[in-house]
Amino acid sequence: MGYVRTAGMSTAARRARRRAALVISGLLLALLVVFGLAMAFVQGWISTPGGSGDAAATSAVSAPPPAMTVAEVSVNVYNAGGIPGAAGRAGESLRERGYSVATVANDPEGADVPGVGVIRHGPKGIEEAELLRADLPGSVELVDDGRDSAVVDLVLGAQWEDLPAAGASDADPSDADPSEEG
Repeated sequence: MGYVRTAGMSTAARRARRRAALVISGLLLALLVVFGLAMAFVQGWISTPGGSGDAAATSAVSAPPPAMTVAEVSVNVYNAGGIPGAAGRAGESLRERGYSVATVANDPEGADVPGVGVIRHGPKGIEEAELLRADLPGSVELVDDGRDSAVVDLVLGAQWEDLPAAGASDADPSDADPSEEG
């Protein structure tokens, strides 16, 4: 026996074990730091450079009342609810109210809108969309589709009901035509 073993493990094996422990410890520490930064970003404690904080929170804040007139709003009216002629009647009602109606057709995206309707808009058209929604009855949703223009699309759904005549009150039944009583 010409050699002596120390504690049953060679020096190379001890070094390899130490190196593996350091690598694993370093990876766990890095993972912990990344997790901490992610949590801080989600909680809003930090934001990206040049960013305005949480994008979801800023888009959920209601926009101030629009400082524009209905004549400045360009609207495309699309029928996605399957009601024959609904887009034409809605487009004519919006024209009577002063909106600039550009297109009246079936929905080119072929969307299935089960509710009353949606207003598609981009970041530049949020004020236009809010102004249009204020003129519509029911629960019409705003949907940001990321478009670059200020043009908005009114997409009529399956529960869409024709708009009352311009200037007529939705809540006042005394405005009803007496010839329709019956």
